[in-house]
Amino acid sequence: MLLGSTTVNGKGWCELKNLKQLDLAGNNLGGSLPDCLGNLSSLQLLDVSGNQFTGNIASSSLTNLVSLEFLSLSNNLFEVPISMKPFMNHSSLKFFSSENNKLVTEPAAFDNLIPKFQLVFFSLSKTTEALNVENPDFLYNQYDLRVLDLSHNNITGLFPSWLLKNNTRLEELYLSKNSFVGTLQLLDHLYPNMIELDISNNNMIGQIPKDICLIFQNIEDLSMGKNRFTGYIPSCLGNISSLEILDLSNNQLSTVKLEQLTTIWFLKLSNNNLGGKIPISTFNSSNLVFLYLGGNNFWGQLLDLTLYEQKMWIVLDLSNNHFSGMLPRWFVNSTVLRSIDLSKNNFKGPIPRDFCKLDNLEYLDFSENNLSGYIPSCFSPSSLVHVHLSKNRLSGPLTYGFYNSSSLVTMDLRDNSFNGFIPNWIGKLSSLSVLVLRANHFDGELPVQLCLLEQLSILDVSQNQLSGPLP
Repeated sequence: MLLGSTTVNGKGWCELKNLKQLDLAGNNLGGSLPDCLGNLSSLQLLDVSGNQFTGNIASSSLTNLVSLEFLSLSNNLFEVPISMKPFMNHSSLKFFSSENNKLVTEPAAFDNLIPKFQLVFFSLSKTTEALNVENPDFLYNQYDLRVLDLSHNNITGLFPSWLLKNNTRLEELYLSKNSFVGTLQLLDHLYPNMIELDISNNNMIGQIPKDICLIFQNIEDLSMGKNRFTGYIPSCLGNISSLEILDLSNNQLSTVKLEQLTTIWFLKLSNNNLGGKIPISTFNSSNLVFLYLGGNNFWGQLLDLTLYEQKMWIVLDLSNNHFSGMLPRWFVNSTVLRSIDLSKNNFKGPIPRDFCKLDNLEYLDFSENNLSGYIPSCFSPSSLVHVHLSKNRLSGPLTYGFYNSSSLVTMDLRDNSFNGFIPNWIGKLSSLSVLVLRANHFDGELPVQLCLLEQLSILDVSQNQLSGPLP
């Protein structure tokens, strides 16, 4: 019985004793679950996700539905007991999802209950607010999990290596945005089915285990960012033939030894203590299109990467390092490039006209370098949303740079040496919200076309040579 886009009136449907599947997902149903729901003794699948149901599950009619195999309570206003006590006798239960509800604790007497079910899928993400909780005790008695999601809670304690020990067929484990502490203790056991592991946004310390590649030899997505891992990045990670996404950002890693990277298309190593010349091997992957290396101590010039000028980059972030020399051009043929951030480096010289080829660019940040010269008049990507060129030595009039960038929301050109009039065409940038031209050499009057910018929330033209009346 599917009711995914309707409303439910009356309780007659609660008399359908032979009903096996009931889908009420994606409505605006509210209030408590009706008591008569407990009459559906044959029900195997119940999906009430995406509604506004309320009440404590422990006192609801769900406790009577012992034939359930699939239960989704996600995205409601339920109170869900962390002990899973209401479902201890649901021996057929395999799938349980309760994302975006409220997790409630119970007396310690319920902590040692042993459930009759063996779950395959369990998701309890985004269920706590300021509540400090430990891992649900019933999980100590689960041995067949394939997918486990406890992310976006405030679960405390050591990394639960026992979860891996008990569930050797795990495929996806999500523990991000919790408060796990200590080192990453991996057991001497292979997990060939594990394809996604996310332990980001915790307080883990120590080195990344050197045998991580052997233990998770078929991993596809490995996210360990925003912890306090130290030491080196194991070189073997680049040799995992299945690895596509690697995020080790916002740690304290100091050495990168990655090689090959043959299958990785998303690499995020930003905000670590990595240094030296950027490893050329980083660019060897023909699949690599998202690269984040910002906030490290890399140095040197980037002009010797012409072998990679045919790569189709989508995002390049090399910001806040110590790169020097002229702006590189090896990405200008990337017609799908959406974002490039080279800010806070020591690049010098002009912005090359080759950059006019970047028709699909949405985000550009070259701020806090030593760039000089004019902005090419042909540089005006229509898709450009945010441009940051502040704190350089750019000069000359704006002419027609950004003339066709009708999607611009932010234009920050402060602390340069631009001169001449503020162009009238700026009034055509109907989406512009932030315009910062402070500390340049603009002269003449403020164009009346500025009054056409109905979305404008910040306008800073201070420290110029403007004159005349306000428009």
